[in-house]
Amino acid sequence: MAYTLNDYCSLADSTSTRAEVYSNNEIAAKLLTFHKSRGVVEISISDCISAAAVSLPMPSTLMQELDNKIYAESKRVIVTGIEAYLSLVGEHDKKAFMTALKTRIDTGKFNVAFLISFSYFDRSKFSNPKYTNDLYIAYIGDENQYLTVPSISVVSDKWVQKSNNPTDWNSLLKVLGQFEPTGEFTLVLSGYDRIQSGLADSVIQAADVSTVAKRYYNIEENLTQAALESVVVGCKEQNTRPIEWLKTMFGVTNLNTRLAVKRMWELCNESISSAYFWMLKSVISHDSYYGIVLSSVTTTDKLLRQYVCETAIQLLSNDNARDFAVERAEAIKTFDGEATFLIIEFIDKIKSDPNETAACWLNCNTENERIEIVRRVSQSDLTVGLPSVWNGLYPLLSEYLSDGFDYGNSKINDYFRDYRRLKVKDTVTDEFVKLAYDTVLPSSFTFRDSVLRDLSADSKTAILVVDGMGAEYYPLLCEMAKRKSMNVESATIATVRLPSSTQFNHIDWDDDRILKPEIHEVDNISHNGAVKYQNCTPAHNIVATLAVFETITNRVAEAFSSFERVVVTADHGSSRLAVIAHEKNMDMTLPWKDTPNDWRYSVAPNDMERPPEFERYYDAKKNITYWIVRGYNRLPKQGGKLSVHGGATLEERLVPVVVFTKAKSTNASKHIDNQKTEQLVDKIGFDI
Repeated sequence: MAYTLNDYCSLADSTSTRAEVYSNNEIAAKLLTFHKSRGVVEISISDCISAAAVSLPMPSTLMQELDNKIYAESKRVIVTGIEAYLSLVGEHDKKAFMTALKTRIDTGKFNVAFLISFSYFDRSKFSNPKYTNDLYIAYIGDENQYLTVPSISVVSDKWVQKSNNPTDWNSLLKVLGQFEPTGEFTLVLSGYDRIQSGLADSVIQAADVSTVAKRYYNIEENLTQAALESVVVGCKEQNTRPIEWLKTMFGVTNLNTRLAVKRMWELCNESISSAYFWMLKSVISHDSYYGIVLSSVTTTDKLLRQYVCETAIQLLSNDNARDFAVERAEAIKTFDGEATFLIIEFIDKIKSDPNETAACWLNCNTENERIEIVRRVSQSDLTVGLPSVWNGLYPLLSEYLSDGFDYGNSKINDYFRDYRRLKVKDTVTDEFVKLAYDTVLPSSFTFRDSVLRDLSADSKTAILVVDGMGAEYYPLLCEMAKRKSMNVESATIATVRLPSSTQFNHIDWDDDRILKPEIHEVDNISHNGAVKYQNCTPAHNIVATLAVFETITNRVAEAFSSFERVVVTADHGSSRLAVIAHEKNMDMTLPWKDTPNDWRYSVAPNDMERPPEFERYYDAKKNITYWIVRGYNRLPKQGGKLSVHGGATLEERLVPVVVFTKAKSTNASKHIDNQKTEQLVDKIGFDI
């Protein structure tokens, strides 16, 4: 039978060993107050567990300690906190506890009442009516059971801050309370590193870091053990959440689509890299190029390949391809060439894709991309100039092919426009071969030496000589100056001496105002290619040559620390198309009795009248007359090069003379006044 609280209190005066089974915590509290008012001593189960205990004592050990404490009291004892203890142990040990309790009730050795709720009391062990008839078991209140299982977890203080959490089993039991416990509790133990057997299934033992990470830090990602440990310890020490801690460690300034790729690549070999990878997936916009990369990569070791190659190929024709390509390029540029091998691989994989699709992805300003751009441009129709799809992708090429600068003569403008286009396409036509032969240098062109003679009079003017820089590069120099906001005082095209080779075109200038070293790369590349002793493609050679002009403008800027003006000019130009014409059998090898000096010129024979295929130059100082080949014909000299000079074509004999100045100039397109060309012709013995 079940008693009301009042009915039972009238019968509670006893010295027998008894279990008082209550229906709810309110009745339990009143019953405890009643006992204490009569001098009964309370012993809690928590009092039987040492604060130093690393593991929770099991029933046999616990009950022995409880017996000792009961024996030590001279008064009646009421035991509380049984439910708190039973909420922690498994079913086997719950039964063991109830068996031990039954043994003590049956022997009747103790002057004690055990206070326990219906929810945790095992009535099956006390089915004999004698227990209730003799009041060894007293049921108080409603007999319905309302089991409320508390949420309890155990974790090491290595992973979680102690804060206000209990830090030993004794304090946990006290927090759970005297009666039936409810709520959520965390026990933070020192030295806890393995799961304790015998605990209830409802007690979550977070002995391993993966469990800790999921339960306390909401890390569901399958991170490596080392990464989890670093994150959890870091969060514990700084009392912060994983994403915030990882942001700090990664560097908040790196958390953008431009820098995060390089930073992740730098950290890919660190033990914590998988955690950074997880963090980035939550921080980087899923709609960004990097967000798409992160969604398709499972390991950090494949991140860079996915970023540079695989995702770009997948998104090649995407509606947002241009935006994605810009984002990708901004990130790749931070790698300082370390992604070059993947750029090469990417280029190879898209070689067959149309220009309209591929162009926007060739925007990282790498040499290999520039070579690919020139290769593709060389296969385009350039009759109307550079196709618009390439605008802005390779400024140096656009500037080289620019038609916006006047050579001083409309026919010469057309000549060099077509020359540059044919050179990029690495071909020549019959029409241009004929044009190169038939074109006569207009007398309006100033002689370079005369221009330089006037400029050399100013002690604050220096000169930078670029070996082999013919007039074909005039638009490039002027366009670069405009793009870089460099001040140009004057720019013109001038003619060099014939033969158009260095030995005949010494520049007479004060040595201390000739910028050293002179720049020979343009000429070297024209003869030997971008890499000496390697069979470089024409596109590669063009890219290498155009890159030299960045060096030229930098050298000019550096010279302004010592000079007010810098003149950029050349000793001569060169002809690539002459070599192509020879390779295509579009030229003529002119007869010569002995071995000539060069492919393009030689000392005139004494016993022979000059044929029309030659122009004549008389060197008065040496009293030597030279014959210089017109057009793309050549003399029968052994060997060959990628380009030649020494002849009489416009590209060999015309060079730019550009005067850069520190002071702001409003005359950037002004041409230096022509000298009296007729007088100069007489002096140098030049005729056609």
